[in-house]
Amino acid sequence: MCIFVVNSKKMYNMPINVIESVIQTNRSRELVSRIIPILINWAKHRLINKTYGDLLSTLGYTRFSGIGRQLGNVETVLRKLRESTGAVDIPTLNALVKNPKSDLPADGFEFVYPNYKKLSVPEKKVFIAGVNEKACAYTKWDWVLKELGLKEAILLSEYQLNTIKNVQFNYGGEGAEHKNLREYIFEHPESINSNNIVFKGTEYILPSGDRLDVYFEFEDRKHVAIEVKPSTSPEPDIIRGIFQCVKYQAVMDALKSIECQNYRIEVILLVARNLSFQERTLAEELGISYIENFKM
Repeated sequence: MCIFVVNSKKMYNMPINVIESVIQTNRSRELVSRIIPILINWAKHRLINKTYGDLLSTLGYTRFSGIGRQLGNVETVLRKLRESTGAVDIPTLNALVKNPKSDLPADGFEFVYPNYKKLSVPEKKVFIAGVNEKACAYTKWDWVLKELGLKEAILLSEYQLNTIKNVQFNYGGEGAEHKNLREYIFEHPESINSNNIVFKGTEYILPSGDRLDVYFEFEDRKHVAIEVKPSTSPEPDIIRGIFQCVKYQAVMDALKSIECQNYRIEVILLVARNLSFQERTLAEELGISYIENFKM
């Protein structure tokens, strides 16, 4: 079974009017606000063979007896959205989650379709396939998320997560392309839409001992750190760069705190090639700004 991770802190923005209007408890509101983006992600990627266990794992649970009730709440929210916006074509998402033995939703699915339990098993399979096809073919899921005040779920497979956690590094000296990129950005900040600089540095040393490839301070009291990666950087080096940016952000935040100064901090990963889906997903999930496919 594939296990997915979700950053629940980034999954929803409260208050959510539609969800608040039909869900009574904060706990259920939180769960529904996490479940809906997960199910939408599955629908958009045509992942129609997910189980209740998969959903629990995605939410970070091993056991949770109330998942059926929360799926009912999901449908209640979508009903309210259909009613309040007139978008009666919003499909249900509940059929995406199935019992692994029967390969069908549990009998609680009758909350969505009251005659569900009356169908034979073959009829249920045909019916559920049609319901899921509507969910997968629906093109306005991003609009649904926006209307509910939710953010798209970013899901990493167990393989992707293990790749990130067990990344192997090859520490060599600075290559020619990296040096040229670093010096070019240092000399041409306008290439990344940066002007009005009052201070700049290359291989700028932080209190932690880390060296920033490029560092700028601007008139508008913004401090920018840039981590540079050449076009030849393999995925492990990009992953390392993303986590370096996380570290730079933390160190610069700490320095700002002890300086008792009021300035903005931005840390940017600049890469001279296109990022892969996994690299981009990781950077976005960790809140790291990036510039990809940079050309001198």
